[in-house]
Amino acid sequence: MVIKGSKIKLRPAVLSERRMIYAWLANSDLTPSFIGPPDYPDSRIPTLREFCQDYKASFFSSIGNKTGKNYIISANNIRAGTVGYDLFDAKKQRVVLDIWMRAEKYCGKGYGTDALITICGFLNKRYGIKDFYIAPSSRNKRAIAAYRKAGFRPIKMSQSTAIKEFGVDIFDYPDNIVMRKTLKTLT
Repeated sequence: MVIKGSKIKLRPAVLSERRMIYAWLANSDLTPSFIGPPDYPDSRIPTLREFCQDYKASFFSSIGNKTGKNYIISANNIRAGTVGYDLFDAKKQRVVLDIWMRAEKYCGKGYGTDALITICGFLNKRYGIKDFYIAPSSRNKRAIAAYRKAGFRPIKMSQSTAIKEFGVDIFDYPDNIVMRKTLKTLT
């Protein structure tokens, strides 16, 4: 199933793409702008094994998965990045999102913003999700600006509150900010 945005298309990622998606995180020309040294020495790049523990095979399954799922962001038939959700909670009507682009050349074109708008609309319509969370480092000004364009706003939530709320630590940095987007439930 392909989900169409205004600039991009999203399609479910498959397990054979997990290593590629990891490379976009760990070995891209964008990597230093959001993880690892020199700007993020307090947030080391995960190993492939650690990545696979976080992004289990089920995130790349072709069958419906309400727990978590990754999608490939395509722009002009080129894989530009990935967006996904985790910690799906139908009862509380919420998910936590994550996104990263494949390379610098895919940034600044609105693809990430459109991908977030598109995945939120899809999850809202398909599953009744109304609250969407994302937790960037406060140092990642470009990502924060894209998230704002997609309708996310910072909320006050400490790390300890987030752990209580989500049951796991969603903070990857010592300076995380939690941002939320709320949509009316359509289902």
